Amino acid sequence: MELSGENIVDLVDNQSYQDRVVANPEGQAVDLDALFAAFAELAKNEEPARAALDIEGGIEQGGTTLSLELNVINLPLRYKNQEKKLVYVDQAYELSVYLIVDDANVTKSALKIEKLASLSAYLDDPDSVTAKAAQRFAELLDQIRTNQEEAASEAASSDDEKEEK
Repeated sequence: MELSGENIVDLVDNQSYQDRVVANPEGQAVDLDALFAAFAELAKNEEPARAALDIEGGIEQGGTTLSLELNVINLPLRYKNQEKKLVYVDQAYELSVYLIVDDANVTKSALKIEKLASLSAYLDDPDSVTAKAAQRFAELLDQIRTNQEEAASEAASSDDEKEEK
């Protein structure tokens, strides 16, 4: 399941990899099953790909985007300039499954990336990899909520101090 660096660079540079985005309706529970189903379809092609779940409009609209990506490095596929610098066209690479969370409150960079498994491990046992992904997504969504509450609390305290002056 190796891909040539040249093939990877072409797919990423031309943004011609498969990309599926599932909208999570506002007010609905986070539908990880829809994300996992979209990703499972893409993984069968054994090429760089991205499946994403946009919560509250996704990161572009101030919400959260949860993604599973097949890539050879721990960067989102959309970072094509960095990918071209780090992937050598004369080498072969194994694809891995990466969990990616885009949210203003997940980290200072608004981006969290974790390697879940190799693609071959995912194809051999997708249930265990998706279970691990579900657990990490839940933990990171809890962390985001906590960070949002802390930010709101700090903002309220700051407003109270300004009013006192």
